[in-house]
Amino acid sequence: MTLESYACEFCGQGVEESVNHLFLHCPFAQQCWGMINLIVSDNAGIAENCAAFKIQLNSQFFMVAFILMAWTIWKARNDIIFNNNQMGLQDCRIHFLKEVKLVGLRVKVKPITFI
Repeated sequence: MTLESYACEFCGQGVEESVNHLFLHCPFAQQCWGMINLIVSDNAGIAENCAAFKIQLNSQFFMVAFILMAWTIWKARNDIIFNNNQMGLQDCRIHFLKEVKLVGLRVKVKPITFI
């Protein structure tokens, strides 16, 4: 499969969709992280931001939040490309919380809360 363009589908600014842009630096991604009170560092990559998220969340489940939000952003991106359906922030929030609840069913500790 060949994509027509390598530009970010979210921001429409013609920015090439790299891993760092898609998951961290795109304004849409930053708003998604903001929904769970995480601030993305503009000059840092995935590893650095992941370490910062650990400090910001101060939770043993920080990696769960990181993975599930990245998954939510990825699903929203694919929904645009493959279904021509733009998920809004509220849709992403609902998807994220649904995934958190599913993880919570598998964990035998207190329920996970991020918001």
